[in-house]
Amino acid sequence: MHPPIHHPIRRIAAVLALCAAGWLSGPVLAQDDAAPPRTRAPLTPEQAAAREKTLQAQSDLWNKVPAPADPRDFSGVWWTRGHVPAFRQLDNSLPPMTPLEAASHQKHLDMEKAGTPIGEAQNLCMPAGVPHLLVSPYPTQFDYSAGQILILYEVQHNVRFVHMDGKPAPAKTPRTFLGYSRGHWEGDELVIVTDHFNDQTQIDEESLSHGLKLVVTERISKFKNKYGGAELRDRITIEDPDHYTRPWTAERLFPWRSDVQLAEYSCEENNHEAVVNGVLVPR
Repeated sequence: MHPPIHHPIRRIAAVLALCAAGWLSGPVLAQDDAAPPRTRAPLTPEQAAAREKTLQAQSDLWNKVPAPADPRDFSGVWWTRGHVPAFRQLDNSLPPMTPLEAASHQKHLDMEKAGTPIGEAQNLCMPAGVPHLLVSPYPTQFDYSAGQILILYEVQHNVRFVHMDGKPAPAKTPRTFLGYSRGHWEGDELVIVTDHFNDQTQIDEESLSHGLKLVVTERISKFKNKYGGAELRDRITIEDPDHYTRPWTAERLFPWRSDVQLAEYSCEENNHEAVVNGVLVPR
């Protein structure tokens, strides 16, 4: 699966900079460890030292204006490094699939290999869903309002409303692409439980799917990384008994980005792909 191609120039330049810096050349932090295995030549000591110097300079720039000191305040912009399109368990293994999901997973891989990838919601400029949004290579912003935390995604201008009132989803809550999110605090960890999904999205961009029984639990916390910068850690637990034999957990990391503001994202105008008979094709 591939997201629609409509990256602003600033986003392309940023991803190229990450590649040049070495963010995408091998595992550095937990989100890289959670990615599918990749075969890359090891860095020489000189390359590793240069990479660390560049990454430290990046972190210093990103944190020139520091993140909020309150461990429960995630206000501002956070941006995952690079683009890791697939979810894996914390030990880097595939999730425990039911026969239904194993067949679906293999079909996606086969179609991709054949050059006829299966189309999905985001290829039609519809919301990618949760947790699919979390693999997007675009920045994310947290805002707080009375009784809610808003999570704003630059990609397709998706907005998640995390209800903090402690109440269950209202009766007759519809099934939607982004579901219904309820949040609460456990210490300094924000716990978000999302359900009421439709079945028109995928778990990730590669091959994992879900059905109407999907429940996603996120545990989000703020920490200081080895470069002295702020990051959010999002532990994502996925439950769907029709597709997975037990709940399983993945992780994504989102560094603080005081140097970034969310940009305009026009999917409909710039979408270079279409879905024809369920298959993704160029326009």
